[in-house]
Amino acid sequence: MTITAPHPAPQRAPERAPRPRLRRVSYEPEPGAEPTDSLPTGQHTNFGPPALVPGARERSEAHHEILRILLTALEVLDRRRPAAQLAGCFAPAPLRCWQVAVMRRRPRSPARPGRMLLCMPRSGVAETALPCHMDGRVHALAARFEHSATGWRCTAIRIG
Repeated sequence: MTITAPHPAPQRAPERAPRPRLRRVSYEPEPGAEPTDSLPTGQHTNFGPPALVPGARERSEAHHEILRILLTALEVLDRRRPAAQLAGCFAPAPLRCWQVAVMRRRPRSPARPGRMLLCMPRSGVAETALPCHMDGRVHALAARFEHSATGWRCTAIRIG
C-alpha cells in the first residue's frame, strides 16, 4: 500500500475591490425635450462667459511673447545676460526665485529649450511648461503669466 500526501486545498485569489462604474451624463437635452438655461442648485461650471475664452490670435500672440520672455530667462540662467533684464517682465517674487536658481547653477553648457506648451485658462492668464536640456539632463520649467497694460508678466516660476 502506498501512502500519498493529501492534495492541498485550492487557494482562492484575493478579492478585489469592485471597479467603479461610470454612468453617462447627458449635457444636452434629449430630442424633443425643453433645454434649460440654468444648472441645478449646487452645480458650478469652470467656464466663464464666452468673451473670456481666448481666441486663436490671442493665443498665438501670447505664445510668441511668453516664449521670448522664457528664452531670455534661460539666457539669464546661463549667465549670458544680467538678471536685471528680467525686472520688467517678472514680478518681484519669481524674480528672486530665479536669481537664487542662477546662483545655484554652474553652467557647463547652454540650456536648450524644447517645445513650449501653453494653456490659457482664461483671457489674460497663461500657464506654460517648457522642457529644458541642461548639462546632460532634462529639467521642467513651469511658469504662470498674467497680462497687464505693460504686457505679459511672470507671476510664478519653478524649475525642477
